[in-house]
Amino acid sequence: MKRSAALLRLVPLAAAAICSSAAVAADEDVQFYIYLKGSFSIAENVTNTTEISPRWREGSDILQLRTTFETQAADGLKLGAGGAYIESGGRYEIRPHQQMVYSSGPISARTRFEQRFFEGADRVELRLRQNVQFSQPIAEDIKASVTAEALFTLQNRNRANTERSDQWRGEVGLQKRLSDEFSLSTAYRAIYTPRDTRNDTLNHVAILTLSWKP
Repeated sequence: MKRSAALLRLVPLAAAAICSSAAVAADEDVQFYIYLKGSFSIAENVTNTTEISPRWREGSDILQLRTTFETQAADGLKLGAGGAYIESGGRYEIRPHQQMVYSSGPISARTRFEQRFFEGADRVELRLRQNVQFSQPIAEDIKASVTAEALFTLQNRNRANTERSDQWRGEVGLQKRLSDEFSLSTAYRAIYTPRDTRNDTLNHVAILTLSWKP
């Protein structure tokens, strides 16, 4: 109960910190994401998670398809790999990834390395993502979470463009278990992108996720 109460106090503080720190001199917009996810056991010690995510935003909308295969490598440690297909504004991106996830109690950390193949780009863009999440049950069948993620561009897609596209993300959410197989989550995500030659951007994202795990 003490942990749950502490998390409830932390959620609004985290959201306020995300917004206030990034909103200075930044172009802002509002977006809405839906995630439809399924997780399956496909072999001994191997699972697959596949998701479809339509995303509505100002300008061109996005459709993202992603699949990830994971295996339990050690106690609390999972190794995985997969890929994504992203389409936006009539152009596409293919994005393989490799990842490592370490979990201990209510805390989990994911390190993901991505290779981003953009249509018409000079070369593959390389990106490293570090995610940390704290989650805790706060009521029967309800879990709250706070997530932070840093995304670092290691190699730009175009040789002539030296501007980086790093991002900082913060998210607060609630998950409700609907049955033994289904859960429904809602979340708010702030995405802050610093720019060298343009105004920084701050995206306010509302997220709805339906997860199925038979």
